Parts: sequence; structure tokens; C-alpha cells
Amino acid sequence: MEMREIRSLVVLAECGTIQETAEKCNLSPPAVHKHLKALEDEFAVRIYAKRGGRLALTDAGRLLLPFAREILAQREAAATALYEWRDARRGVVRVGAGPSFSSYLLPLLVKRYRRRFPNVDVFVETATGDYLLERLRGGHLDLIFDLASSAIDEPDIEMLAQWESPAGFISGRADMPNPCRLPQLKTAPFILYQQGTRIERLVASYFDRLGFRPRVVMRSDSAEAIKAMIRAGLGISVLFLWNINAEPRNSQLVVLRTGAPPLVSHMALLRTKSHYTPRAVQEFTVLARQMSWKNLHPASAG
Repeated sequence: MEMREIRSLVVLAECGTIQETAEKCNLSPPAVHKHLKALEDEFAVRIYAKRGGRLALTDAGRLLLPFAREILAQREAAATALYEWRDARRGVVRVGAGPSFSSYLLPLLVKRYRRRFPNVDVFVETATGDYLLERLRGGHLDLIFDLASSAIDEPDIEMLAQWESPAGFISGRADMPNPCRLPQLKTAPFILYQQGTRIERLVASYFDRLGFRPRVVMRSDSAEAIKAMIRAGLGISVLFLWNINAEPRNSQLVVLRTGAPPLVSHMALLRTKSHYTPRAVQEFTVLARQMSWKNLHPASAG
């Protein structure tokens, strides 16, 4: 196996076409096809097949993929180690996080890091958790902030730190009694996250534990959109409390005291397991562990 052949395989798994793979690798389509054919000849297996107008990895290709990714990751780690060994003054940290975390919590961390390491570039990518995990595995990101539960069944993902993240019932209606009991909310209109998202599943599990069935009138994949609807008096929601930390003192949003057991989840700082972590990434991790965020409390990562 040659490095260029391995890269063609990894990029094909992400793109699904020879043409897109060639563009990403700065190669011609025949060159990519030659690389993939060389791998097939070497291992005497088919590694991809046409499915529905695109190319997908076969079982053999999917078996080979994590090893190919690890080889590319180790090559990049080796290059970075040598770069740092030459006493380079620059580096880069590539961080991923969800929209809310990127809006309310990540800016302060990045600002403090840049103040301490002004010559290090910090690249931030904002996306949903599943996409960020795939970007992390693919070596496009060094670290991601995600729900800790996303790493439980991921043998290739390592948890570097985690924080307790409480959530609460949030209202913007002046006529809503506070405190109020949970049964009083059965007829209230709820504005929740889009079905299928991790946060929605987390909240749904919480409701199941409470034996509570909300009357859902709206759903959104954006905390900002949900907050706007709540401010307009159109319903209540369940949000992580750090979502409302940036609200002004005269904000209409209030946390309802229902007497119900609190919903406490965990946010985590994740990376892929690797033999080498660049110093710039190590320092970012150290600073993240030292952060004191409102409504995000350090917890044991073990």
C-alpha cells in the first residue's frame, strides 16, 4: 500500500464518486481509479461497488477503512511531531462543536487560548454531533465538544474531559405561575428540538422517566429559534441552562421551578485515540479543563 492509494480510499468513502475524490485529492479520475485498483489487486478483494448511482465500500472496503484512516492520522502526527521538534512557532488546533456550544461557551475558551498562544491558529467548525464525530474520525478535526453519551459505544473515541450540564423548563409567558407543579404543564404548548437529534432523544428519555407527555406544538434544530418562540409567548421548552446565560438581565426567559428531578447530562471533550497529540492541541485541552463556565460543572472523565 502506498500513501496516495490509502488517501484515495479514505476520500472515496467520504465522497462516493471518483470525480469528487479526484478533486479533493488534486488528482485526475484515472489516477484515483488506478489507486483503488492497486489496492484491490494487492488484497485480492473488491473494495467498492456502484450503488444507486454512487460508489459505496464493500464489506472488505469497510473493514480496511479504519486502518487506512489510522495510517493517514499517524503520518500527519509524525509530520507534526517533526515540525514541533524543529521548534516551530506556529501550530493549528481544529475544534468542532454544536451551534449552541459554539455560540455561548466556545468563544471564551478560544479567546483565552489565543491570548496565551497568539501564534497558533484555531479553526472552529460548527455542525451537528454525528457529522462532527465523522469529521473527527476522518482526521479533519483534532477535538470536538459533544454529549458524553455519544462516545460510550465508540472504541476509537477518547474522552478527555467532561462537564455536568443541567437543563430546565424555560418559559417566557408572564401568566405562567412559578413555581408550578409538573401536572400544571400538561396542557401547556411545548417547543422542543427536532426529532431524531441527540438532544431530543435526551429530553424524550427524561420525560419518560417523569411519566410526562408534553403537548408539542413546534420543533426546531436551533436553540436560538426555540428561544425566539418562547420570548414570543408561544410555548415553553426544556433547554440546557447555558443556552440562556447570554440573555440580558431583563430577559423574558425564566427557569420554571417544577419540583421535578433535574435533567443533568454531560458535555465532553473528545478526540480519536492516537499515539501522538500535537502540543498545540494538548495545551488547548489543558485550558479547556481549567475553564469555569456558568451552568457547566467539571465532572470526572473516568
